Amino acid sequence: MGSKQHIKGGNLLITGGSGFIGQYVINALKDSYDIVVADQTKPIQKDVKFIKTDLRSPFSISKDFKACIHLAAIVGGIQYFTKHQVENVRDNPRITTNVFDACTNSSVKHIIYTSSSVVYQYQKKYPTTEEDVFSSPPPSSAYGISKLVGEYICRAYYEQFGLNYTVLRPFNAYGPGEAPDVDYAHVIPHLIEKVLSGKYPVPIFGSGNQTRTFTYGSDIANAFKLSLKNKNARNETFNVAGNNELKIIQVLEKIWKLTNHKNNLKVKHLNAHDHDVPRRYPTNKKIKKLLGWKPETSFDNGLLNTINWINSKK
Repeated sequence: MGSKQHIKGGNLLITGGSGFIGQYVINALKDSYDIVVADQTKPIQKDVKFIKTDLRSPFSISKDFKACIHLAAIVGGIQYFTKHQVENVRDNPRITTNVFDACTNSSVKHIIYTSSSVVYQYQKKYPTTEEDVFSSPPPSSAYGISKLVGEYICRAYYEQFGLNYTVLRPFNAYGPGEAPDVDYAHVIPHLIEKVLSGKYPVPIFGSGNQTRTFTYGSDIANAFKLSLKNKNARNETFNVAGNNELKIIQVLEKIWKLTNHKNNLKVKHLNAHDHDVPRRYPTNKKIKKLLGWKPETSFDNGLLNTINWINSKK
């Protein structure tokens, strides 16, 4: 066994900063913090420090770091999660424990953990509050379980070592910057790609009546920014979600209209995924009240931005 990798050079560590949400978080924070990104690939921003790191192995960080945003995880769309359940349930808790160990042994006073709306997989109360996760069965997907375990890791390290945490549960992130890869992308880039590539009838999984509450990338990034600055975020859990519950078929209809199709939309229904959730509709009252956060980007504007970005990459 070699010696641990040692990360230094800044005051804010962002693990997984090269991912989709990470690019928005870096843009929101790079003017206020000396950021170091620990990830396996470089972030798109050239003006932040990057250290290539396999977070599945233990590592250490310098005493200069005062806070950490933990984004790193095995991530992807529902198709990827179905194919790679072992990696999710094995590696995500391992990565999170390594990050928390490194922070505990340094000068980090606050860590922001990125959870997910999938922890509410079997939720039946709507709009769903942060506390409702304790009254419903745990998720059955490996990814959902791994994210829920991460939340328990937060509380354990706080109770045993006094490491302050904030848990953010983003709901259905979307926006420019996420390529419509068949395994890794979420529903919006998938649907946009299907429409732009001329698939007709447009294939969708399930009935299309499944609902989601979508949240634009820069709005999610602002939740991280406020969590760092506001002590009301310490040792709290927040839903980070837009205001509107939308059916998947409604999203597809908006994409169809925004891409200027003249013919009527026709849909081909495919079998739903095993771990698909029929409804995802939270309340965002807590984060609005305690942190003053609110979604700034309307869904239609965010959707058009995303369509234009994907179009520009063709």
